[in-house]
Amino acid sequence: MTGIALGALACLTTTPLPADSGHLLTPAQASIVIPPGEEAMGREFIAAARQQLAFVEDLLLVRYVENLGQRLAAGLGGDTDRLRFFLIESKLVNAFAGPGGRLAVFTGLVTTTRSEAELASVMAHEIAHVAQRHLPRMMERAARRKIPTTAGILAAILLGGQAGAAAMAATTGAAMSDQLRYSREFEREADVLGLTILTDANYPADAMMDFLKRLDQESRLQSAEAPEYLRTHPLTQNRLGLVESRLRQYGDAGNPPSLDYFHARARVRALFESPQGGGSVAGFLHEAESADVLGARAARYGLVLALIRQGENARAVETAMALRADYPEYPLYGIALAEALLAEGRALEAVEVLDPVQEQEGFAVIAAYYLADALMKSGQLKAARLSLRRAVREAPDNAALYKLLARIEGERNQWAQSFQALAEYHFLRDELERALGHLRTAATHVGESAYLKASIDARIKEIEKYRGETG
Repeated sequence: MTGIALGALACLTTTPLPADSGHLLTPAQASIVIPPGEEAMGREFIAAARQQLAFVEDLLLVRYVENLGQRLAAGLGGDTDRLRFFLIESKLVNAFAGPGGRLAVFTGLVTTTRSEAELASVMAHEIAHVAQRHLPRMMERAARRKIPTTAGILAAILLGGQAGAAAMAATTGAAMSDQLRYSREFEREADVLGLTILTDANYPADAMMDFLKRLDQESRLQSAEAPEYLRTHPLTQNRLGLVESRLRQYGDAGNPPSLDYFHARARVRALFESPQGGGSVAGFLHEAESADVLGARAARYGLVLALIRQGENARAVETAMALRADYPEYPLYGIALAEALLAEGRALEAVEVLDPVQEQEGFAVIAAYYLADALMKSGQLKAARLSLRRAVREAPDNAALYKLLARIEGERNQWAQSFQALAEYHFLRDELERALGHLRTAATHVGESAYLKASIDARIKEIEKYRGETG
């Protein structure tokens, strides 16, 4: 646990440890490097984080965050495909870069941003922390200064807010907590490289400063405590001046408003914000009538999800049908209609809706997941299994697919295959011991199948070898 905490504090904090000089990498030099030891730390870090934070598993939202993260990292060298992006359900406006290339954004950050460029600017900054190797540099320095690294400190960093502050005070005291923050130099490095990462992905360079200034101004106007992100990434005058001077080097090029961003933001609100607040039916109705075309479309989509959450499924179906009829080319509306139909208990109709969505570019795996769910709920277990197996071949690193596959195999009374799928689900969540436990349980259900037993035994050995190599 000590190593996990040390890695965590290395990636989530600010001042006064002096930074190493001469470490600022140019964009051409920046690279994602994740040695085996850091991979093990990252795995344990996320496993520990899952005990305290609610990780979002919604397939559409996870897909959006992962796609945005990989798009930003595409211009860097090294192991960019080993970066892992997570979404955490929390009203805190925050993001962090953990060890082993594990990066997370909070739902509160998604809903507080006003454009994809603003969200991308924060993610680019966190990716820059990883590329600049701030984690191992901070670890080395903390070890030299014998800074305590306990489970309490880890909890303080992960929890955030009042609970985190209380845990930090109980374990280190205020003076020591100041020693566990990013140095100003690290923030400068992340700002400089982050801006380049942002603009290389064709986002406007001023998005990050606009967002941080607005956060700071709003907290001052409301006489409120600074948002979590500003506490872990302070907006000092020196930092502000540096970034503003850098902005002059970049042009005004930028992506047009992102349809996917506004729909992801609406989905976050509908699923996770209060039904009486940001996720309210009334709120989405008002926006659908008053916003611009893009905002109105996203609001109508959010309305479908908010109605499902409220149990008004028939109304959700009607709303989704109208939305899809107006914009038949956007696959998300077909999926929203299927979600409403499934909530209404009309699984066979959901199957009909989802079949053509599979053919639309970029949505094959998502549609296959929802199709498998609809087929299962309509009693077509064999077809459900086939649909999901195809999706797994296309996206073998998608944990949600294995979770549903485990359920389908269980419905078919194929317990060895069910526990096998559950093992893969936990493996992809960085929970190796749980994965091994499910595989050993699967081995007790193989019956007379020598092939199945051999495949389970082989997978146990693979995971044990991986654990040994990275641990």
